[in-house]
Amino acid sequence: MLNGHEWQQLHAAFLSNSQTLMCRADECLSHLELISDDRDAMECLLSTLQHLAREAHTHGIATVCGFARQLHDLLDSATAARQLPPKALPALKRCFVLMSWQLELIDPRSGSLTLDESEERDLLNAFACQCGLGARKENRGITPSWQVNPEQCDVPLT
Repeated sequence: MLNGHEWQQLHAAFLSNSQTLMCRADECLSHLELISDDRDAMECLLSTLQHLAREAHTHGIATVCGFARQLHDLLDSATAARQLPPKALPALKRCFVLMSWQLELIDPRSGSLTLDESEERDLLNAFACQCGLGARKENRGITPSWQVNPEQCDVPLT
């Protein structure tokens, strides 16, 4: 088992790279706020989330890995129409704010991050609803699925 100093030395690159990836995601999101159908910006967001999920998995940060993967899957479904609804962008921004906050809370000595995932779930549901994908179904520990039924959205759309 690594002590805190060893974890920080081995994973310092993750802490730095994750911040770089979040800055890239923010830039892509800002671009989408200006040009909502920019396919390059959408692809950049998808690849950034995929990269962040891989990095978090490699470094044992399960919370960030799971959140990034779920957000990637939702964004991928939402962008199938080549354009995110403008009302979905603030919900996506809130997801990125939470993810950045999570990255800040990773203990640099141990790499641990224990959080209640209810805020993630609420933000993902809000984003799904804004994209017209409906609310997330719980599948007893299985990767979440998304239903296409906006009437079942129980998250405020503001």
